[in-house]
Amino acid sequence: MQKQDVESVVAIEQQVQFHPWTAKQFHQSMQSHQCTVLEDQQQVIGFCIMQPVLDEANLLLMAIHPQYQGQGLGYQLLTDAITRLGEKCVQIFLEVRESNHVAIALYEKIGFHQIDLRKNYYPAPNHKKEHAVIMVKMTNDDGFGFRLNEYV
Repeated sequence: MQKQDVESVVAIEQQVQFHPWTAKQFHQSMQSHQCTVLEDQQQVIGFCIMQPVLDEANLLLMAIHPQYQGQGLGYQLLTDAITRLGEKCVQIFLEVRESNHVAIALYEKIGFHQIDLRKNYYPAPNHKKEHAVIMVKMTNDDGFGFRLNEYV
């Protein structure tokens, strides 16, 4: 993501999020996070913000423009962002609204699984709250960073 992408990213964010990030938050994230955009004909159509922390990462935010959803682009964007984290990242965490079944299905397809539920986490319409599903993905093959030998 570059400075000139922020306006497009904010426009997408405002279309898909109930509580969207501001341009200032995106500019700040570019200084310390891994910020990836997906483009079609030089137009930003999606973005992904990862927060690397030592040997882990947090998926902070991800969205695809509504006109481009349902085409496998979220899968493409997220797998690319995970690859960019590199081999030193052993696990990735995320939180997602419990009602966001499409996103949960995407995350499961990529290899995330639910590890917890944070109750009443997200703001929802009518001054209500919505639960957050907490998910994790191990980024190495065996899930533990070492290989077990099988003895017969």
